[in-house]
Amino acid sequence: MTTFALNNLWAYLQGLSLSQSDREWLANKLIMPKEKETELSAEERKARFLRLAGSWSETEEGEEYYQMMKHRNDERPLNREIILDD
Repeated sequence: MTTFALNNLWAYLQGLSLSQSDREWLANKLIMPKEKETELSAEERKARFLRLAGSWSETEEGEEYYQMMKHRNDERPLNREIILDD
């Protein structure tokens, strides 16, 4: 968020009539550490993808599409090591 947006948010929060318990709840939400997402195994990731693929998940094309999406970044320049000291 930009400083301008944060200042607007702060002004909005100051304008609310919050009870003490509401203020404590808001404070706890603001200082609460962000929950870390657990890393999915390759098998879980594939199962989730195929569940989203719907009827494709039962076909050979679904498996091909999964493999294509899994390796879509392999050939992109940003994923290659670039040596500048030649």
